[in-house]
Amino acid sequence: MTALLRRSANLPRSARVSYQVGPLCAANWQFSVVAVAGREPLQAVTTGKGSALRLITAGTEVCTIRVRTEAPTAIRTAACDAPPSSIGGL
Repeated sequence: MTALLRRSANLPRSARVSYQVGPLCAANWQFSVVAVAGREPLQAVTTGKGSALRLITAGTEVCTIRVRTEAPTAIRTAACDAPPSSIGGL
């Protein structure tokens, strides 16, 4: 997922990253919160597997219409309903 975020979400190659949450997986969907040194945490929602992983959305707010209407319940809950401080408890 890190390589995908570097390509698709303008995450600099030199940025140090660590995963605070996830990836949480449900069906072919994934949700993660990535800590980026010197920046706010980056949330990401993806679909697919392996080399076919596709970025749905990334940023500080990922509860888009597509996530709300298409994502499995667990992903939708993590991305839309859970306060950021409680996501790690899923």
